[in-house]
Amino acid sequence: MINDPPPACYAFAVIDIHSHIMPTIDDGARTVEEAVEMARIAAEDGIEQMVSTPHMFNGLSHNPEPSEIADRVAQLNEAVRKVLSGPFTILPGNEVRISHEMVGQVRQNRVSRINGRNYMLVEFPQVSVPMAAEELFYGLQCEGVQPILVHPERNSQIQADPSIVANFVEHGILIQVTAMSVTGEFGPAAKSCADRLLRHNCVHFLASDAHRSGRRRPVLSKGKAAAAAIIGEERARALVYDNPLAAIRGEKLHVDSPIPFGSSVNGANVPHRPNLPHPKRSFLSRFFSR
Repeated sequence: MINDPPPACYAFAVIDIHSHIMPTIDDGARTVEEAVEMARIAAEDGIEQMVSTPHMFNGLSHNPEPSEIADRVAQLNEAVRKVLSGPFTILPGNEVRISHEMVGQVRQNRVSRINGRNYMLVEFPQVSVPMAAEELFYGLQCEGVQPILVHPERNSQIQADPSIVANFVEHGILIQVTAMSVTGEFGPAAKSCADRLLRHNCVHFLASDAHRSGRRRPVLSKGKAAAAAIIGEERARALVYDNPLAAIRGEKLHVDSPIPFGSSVNGANVPHRPNLPHPKRSFLSRFFSR
């Protein structure tokens, strides 16, 4: 088969590390047919690899074991290949709700990391930041897991105080923002927070968090363009290709330090709010190899 080139919005193929494309497992795709249609939409947008990240431990799924996710990803890839002629691959993963049991669940191999490597998506409740978040993230790091905090810009407490995210980044936590937040499709509060996080070097991945073929679609091009208008083309490319590539390969990601909130960014002075208490530093570098 002849592979079609990426669309005009990219000079390169992109990688989506957060999606709910796996059918009938959580609140994402409802049928195999819808999942295949989501794959078609993603491929048309220039996405060549998409991580299927079903919800875990938040009541939206039956908490599938990694072996079940791997089997279902293989079946879905087979269904997609019957329809798409270009390159498109679905990879296994999870979106794990933060909890006091999370580290034990990782230790018991109940969680699917991105492509079976060492990166893992972690989500907060929608309204608040758990008080034990730093400790739990540190526990994951001690288990050799690199946490990626997903869509913090949609969390009410973080919207009120984005410096919370800078503190997480200083402690080795990576951040994924939703493309639709950057374009304003999740509302002005999420957009404003996403913009501030981008300007302060607090975003490392841009992902679709796609759920359906009709709404919350698997599209990154609009979000990438909106991010590029804020941080420039090169840094925006890193969010949809360079950094996701490191994640699916399990390679260490070298990131810039956050710009402190309260510093002048692009001529605007951002008010400072107190950071969360700093826990012990992790020994993150020992868990990765190039």
